[in-house]
Amino acid sequence: MAIGEMEMIWTVDGDETSWGSWADNIGLAPATPLMQELIGTNTSSQPGWAVDLGCGTGRAFQPLVKAGYRVIGVDPTARGIQMSRERVDQEVLDGFPLQASAARLPIRDDAVLFVYAVGILFHLSQKEMTSALREIYRVLCFDGKALLHFLDIDDWRRSLAGEIRPEEAPSPSYRAVVTCFCTKQTIQDWIEGAGLRLESLELRTGKSEAGEQRNWFASCRK
Repeated sequence: MAIGEMEMIWTVDGDETSWGSWADNIGLAPATPLMQELIGTNTSSQPGWAVDLGCGTGRAFQPLVKAGYRVIGVDPTARGIQMSRERVDQEVLDGFPLQASAARLPIRDDAVLFVYAVGILFHLSQKEMTSALREIYRVLCFDGKALLHFLDIDDWRRSLAGEIRPEEAPSPSYRAVVTCFCTKQTIQDWIEGAGLRLESLELRTGKSEAGEQRNWFASCRK
């Protein structure tokens, strides 16, 4: 049995226009309090690069710059990159948005102090997920940090779209809203398989009328 098999579920809604409309709806909204909190606990005392993986419209750029980094934003969607560049210009930020896939980063080896991957990894297919984690390992410098975000298998948002087998998830995944839900053990297996050192794995939950959101945040080092 493959690592993580039967401990992960993918869903897909098949809407190929949703990412562009999502970017338009977000616009130039600022970073959320959660984003600011997560980045604020990963400040840098030395100059260096951070990667905002799946940067969207660049909401994390300002807190990353405030935390001491120069920022490379990576997103596969043209609309997201366009809007993140507008944000960089308007807010005069030290940020460089690049249109690229998380599964193949246009960044040299050992070049990055911090990778911020929140709200992105669970939108990748299984093959892309594996590649993205290996790419995170590759671009991190020795003892560099990564903050990774996953959705728990019991998160209520599983009900928002139809379930599919992992091998059926579209790739590249940005052509439709693909969402992965997985167990704690699967997350640990993925991180170990990529060569990263897991320092902490925190489950944060939140209740609403629809159900319970269950978010895992993994702090890792190379």
